[in-house]
Amino acid sequence: MSTFAKQIAAILLVLWGLGGYPLYLWQGMDVLIAAGMGCAICTLNAIAGAWLALWGTRRDHRTFMTVVFGGMGVRLIMVLLFFVLALKLAKLHVFSLTLSLFLFFIAFQILEIRFFVGRPSGKTNA
Repeated sequence: MSTFAKQIAAILLVLWGLGGYPLYLWQGMDVLIAAGMGCAICTLNAIAGAWLALWGTRRDHRTFMTVVFGGMGVRLIMVLLFFVLALKLAKLHVFSLTLSLFLFFIAFQILEIRFFVGRPSGKTNA
């Protein structure tokens, strides 16, 4: 998990380092806050996905699949819920929130796939 957390931190540093200041210059603080909200939603989603995957690897195959795929559905619903709440209640910049949510979601999904592929299953086929 620490490697995954370091990769998330690296992506956050690179994307905010390259895009934060130009984003601020482009539209100001409102856009930066909306992008930060999209980033926060996706970061929490990725951390929850990694935690569920680690928890599931210590269980049997059926439980692992249920946790990973069921958790994926629940996490997607939560992302949608937080997205709608951020738009309706916080009145954030729509384009900035949507674009940042999409970009960070794709980046973190790539990390999650690499995380799954790189983890040994702990089971041998005999």
